[in-house]
Amino acid sequence: MGVRWFRAYTAYGRPPVVIENVAGFVRRRRLTDTVVSLRVERGATSEFLLFLTLETSYPGEVPEDVEDALADCPHLRSPLPEPLTLAQIENMTSGDLQVKALGQCLEYRRVLREAQEDPFDTEARLPGHAAELPPGAGERLLWWLSATGGGSWSALRAAAASLGVRDPVMATRLARHLRLLGHLEIFAGGRWAVAPPAVAEVELAGEERSRFLVGARDSRPVHGDHREAQPGGPDRVLVTDPGHRPLLSEPARPLAEALPDIAGFLPLLERLGSVNERALKLRRFDGRQFASCTGADEEGLYELTSGDGRVVNALRSGAAWYRGEFFALRFLALGQRGLLGAWRHASDRRELALRHEERPPELYERALVLCSGRLPEHRGGWLVYPNVSGNLARLLAERLGLAVESE
Repeated sequence: MGVRWFRAYTAYGRPPVVIENVAGFVRRRRLTDTVVSLRVERGATSEFLLFLTLETSYPGEVPEDVEDALADCPHLRSPLPEPLTLAQIENMTSGDLQVKALGQCLEYRRVLREAQEDPFDTEARLPGHAAELPPGAGERLLWWLSATGGGSWSALRAAAASLGVRDPVMATRLARHLRLLGHLEIFAGGRWAVAPPAVAEVELAGEERSRFLVGARDSRPVHGDHREAQPGGPDRVLVTDPGHRPLLSEPARPLAEALPDIAGFLPLLERLGSVNERALKLRRFDGRQFASCTGADEEGLYELTSGDGRVVNALRSGAAWYRGEFFALRFLALGQRGLLGAWRHASDRRELALRHEERPPELYERALVLCSGRLPEHRGGWLVYPNVSGNLARLLAERLGLAVESE
């Protein structure tokens, strides 16, 4: 057993990315006997101090092979010269991040959260994966769906492929975005139907109001229309006059009010029969990723792989097993482990931010998207939803058992 001490490094970049990279480097190079944990400067921004907890025979002395290995990490090339003690750093750092068992360490997620940038910093905008879709694919697919009216999932996939969206994952993501935007409904068994054409009217800051199309596209003219392309979905079409289309005033509010709390949401998922663990390969979600396990005695989200290679994600709650969309299952699993953080709301900007990996189930997220008719922006590790009032944010958060922090 050696002596534990700390070395500080000046690091640059987005703190969550740096933490991930350094932790991964330490594990890959098998340095965890010497580098036992990480800490990051509290309130870290683009330049910050990263602290390695080192266990060696004497403070300040690192075995030569370990020193050489650490020098290969791009984030560990600017060390401070003096070794430090816990008393010297504990008031300026986040909690310990254990690198020996990152997959199972709940503290890891807390440290990452403390290191996240300001979600309301517009300079942190990042394009989502949906930006990889062919330009205009979402709008063209919506016109095809509107003309067809309804059908099977295979027909929707074939239509998406004909428009250049051949990756099944991207097609699924595009379909989800169409649902969030109020254009599409998908039912059990993969059947889908386009919602009737309508105009949503929402309140903006002050007394201004905005109107945009939801539901099916049709050939009827719209008055004063203005189109805004958005990655991952069809155009956002603003109008001044709904014409003959129904007007839906503040559609997010009645949807949010009708949604159950999280205990009432679980029974809405598809319930599976018994799961034969002996005939399946099991992996359990540990809060960050799926890791191999020998049984399914604990509650949580599991990846079940059958002998023929078919993979199913299922949530165990009590003695019951449930299926559903992945984001919903992940959200519930994080809730089971006590890993869901608070939402953050900027009242002056009417923006709501939540962590990307804590995306809520689709119906709850749809209420957030219908506040503006826009998909959320990716800002670092956050999803930011525009034009969300504080009252609606608190209502949805209460349904989901979450807190809202106001800025």
